[in-house]
Amino acid sequence: SFTFEMSPSNIDLLLGLLSMKLGNSLHRTNIDLSLRGTSYSNLPGVKSLQVGHVFGSVNRPLQIESIDLNDGFIKRCYTRVNRMGSFMPNFFQLLDIEVWLLISSVSQMFTGLSSRRCVAVGLINGSGEKIQVKSAKLVQGGSPCYTIPSVEYDSKQGALHPGGAIIFFGWSAVPSLLQPGNVLMNIETNLFVTELTDSISQSTNTQALPSWQVSFLEKSYGENGWWAKYWILVQKKKTTATSSGATR
Repeated sequence: SFTFEMSPSNIDLLLGLLSMKLGNSLHRTNIDLSLRGTSYSNLPGVKSLQVGHVFGSVNRPLQIESIDLNDGFIKRCYTRVNRMGSFMPNFFQLLDIEVWLLISSVSQMFTGLSSRRCVAVGLINGSGEKIQVKSAKLVQGGSPCYTIPSVEYDSKQGALHPGGAIIFFGWSAVPSLLQPGNVLMNIETNLFVTELTDSISQSTNTQALPSWQVSFLEKSYGENGWWAKYWILVQKKKTTATSSGATR
């Protein structure tokens, strides 16, 4: 495996180059962004033809030169993601990179006896309807549950428009003899409710309303058990010819 070293300013530059879709910029980053995979261009609300992407393909060692000992990296991520939207042809690639940068930042910010587990959840609205985010919280954890939306999010209504995405992120308290330092994230919307954990050995629970379906595009867990990464796609269930036909 390879480890890539980047400073916060270089991260901003890299994502800026990708967002402008420069001809060979994908190859100059030294990060393997596969152009194969699913493009998701046919999702309701997606405004631009998307390059193919496999969620999780960016999960590889990333060495960030300097990490804030506060939430500065969260604020920079929020600023970048809040400018992104499905009008960008590499929208989903960029979002996946942002999630991995969050995980990498926490992994390097909290080390040794101060190590903390983290959970990142990406939500894509492919439903064709607004998704109302009622609440997002850590039932177990040591940080706030950060909500980082794309440009399609209406903060006044708390609604994610079709084709948009939101990243939810949080980390644990320091593990001790009194508590294991786990993360349990709860997300409740008008279409589904889910509870996701930091460990593959712990059960997760997702329930959607009858007309909707929730698919996991990615479920990744760190080999050392310190992080979990999820990508969720919400869609309307397809109506079969039998169920949609008229009764005679």
